[in-house]
Amino acid sequence: MTISLKDFKYPGSWNTNPNINNQYFEKVFEDSSKVGIYELNNPNHFLYMKNMISICSSFYPTFDNEQLILCGNFIHWLFLFDDFLEDEENTTSEKQNEILRTHEQILFTGQFINNDFQPKPLEKLTMLIQKTSKEWAIKYNKMDIYNLFLTTIFQWLYSVYPLNKTSESIKAIHMDLYSFIRKVNSGVIPTCAVVLLVDKEINNIDISKIWLNPIFTRIMDNLTMHVALVNDYASYSREINVGVHKVNPFYFLQMKGNLTFDDIFKFILKKCDDIINQIIKDEEYLLKQLKEQGYTPNQLNQVNKILNYNHYIIQGNINWSKISKRYNNIPDIPIFKSKSNYL
Repeated sequence: MTISLKDFKYPGSWNTNPNINNQYFEKVFEDSSKVGIYELNNPNHFLYMKNMISICSSFYPTFDNEQLILCGNFIHWLFLFDDFLEDEENTTSEKQNEILRTHEQILFTGQFINNDFQPKPLEKLTMLIQKTSKEWAIKYNKMDIYNLFLTTIFQWLYSVYPLNKTSESIKAIHMDLYSFIRKVNSGVIPTCAVVLLVDKEINNIDISKIWLNPIFTRIMDNLTMHVALVNDYASYSREINVGVHKVNPFYFLQMKGNLTFDDIFKFILKKCDDIINQIIKDEEYLLKQLKEQGYTPNQLNQVNKILNYNHYIIQGNINWSKISKRYNNIPDIPIFKSKSNYL
């Protein structure tokens, strides 16, 4: 069986060309270099960062440069934080709790936890995320969405350690446990929340009522699982190479059921197809329910816009994964030489 990311399907109506605006790369790199993540004049560092945040062009195909800069800085921070929390130097409970408290303090208060010491580069980057997103929320009267955005970040931060702990089990973990943790751990929810913060036109509906709607919740759960499964397929070889593959379903399902990789791929592929079909049904159900509740055509159009953003993330994740160099290692990036000094 020939296996490829091309086997993951979605409706043709969801397909959108990536954003052609690439000016945000330089601004995100400049911001990261100022806080000490990269060396400003090092082209390898720029290429590494570009390969990491180029997913924004696929996730956010309709955004302008100003919006892409905010999203790019956030996605960059998300990837960096995820990599460091998964690093073996930082997987102990005590170490991770210390890291999480430090960055939680910055996001909550806009202040460093200890002003007696020079903050580390990633702490400075966290401060940049806090300040720029809050300034945006104030400018566009979106403090409620800003609070939602921060809440989704905190939920994601505290999901990394439980997932890492499951890898310590001698037995292969259960798919249900994996699914429960990955719905939060995939990072998709804050990736969607930042869209609602950055969008300048969704202003005629109460986002909280949509966000808390159980139908929308199931849509988001399915969205996160689809992205997680595609990512786990795309990153499987890299995870084996660095020894963090035990919580990847392409590994633990083989171990648990004594199945071949092809068998697992067929299972995951069907699961993803079922997810897409359920999302389509739930979107129709949600719009029908809101119309019956008295939503105007303009309000329904804004809800549709939110649903379209979800489509961009599904199709963008598949298409970006086909060409991504995200997992290429560049050894001379300073942040990777001494990880403890940067977290």
